[in-house]
Amino acid sequence: MNKYFLNLILVFVTIFFFKSVFAATVNCTFLSEITISKSGEWLKSEDDFMKLFDIFGEGLELNLDNSLLGNLDSKEPFLAGEVDKGRVFLMGGEYGVTGKLIGVTGEELTIYDGMCTVGFG
Repeated sequence: MNKYFLNLILVFVTIFFFKSVFAATVNCTFLSEITISKSGEWLKSEDDFMKLFDIFGEGLELNLDNSLLGNLDSKEPFLAGEVDKGRVFLMGGEYGVTGKLIGVTGEELTIYDGMCTVGFG
């Protein structure tokens, strides 16, 4: 009985800890893709929604910590996290949150550009 009680307490503490680690969830929907060479040459642009949907599905979701609001209020770009495709940058602005996912593959940089929504709790 005592063992089950300790396991139950451990479960509640774990749930509380994970709930409080992240203050917000950001979901970004990317609308365009631009590929440039490392030397600055513009290689291609893509704005095919279905291709981007195949890559990201319903959107790219990130869990962020408590500093999110301060960073968004600064209206300066900041590194929000890293995913397998590259680094995600966010910037708060007059019309919402802008997101960019920047990845490097060989000699090419791929920049996905889109809008993001922020959820709390």
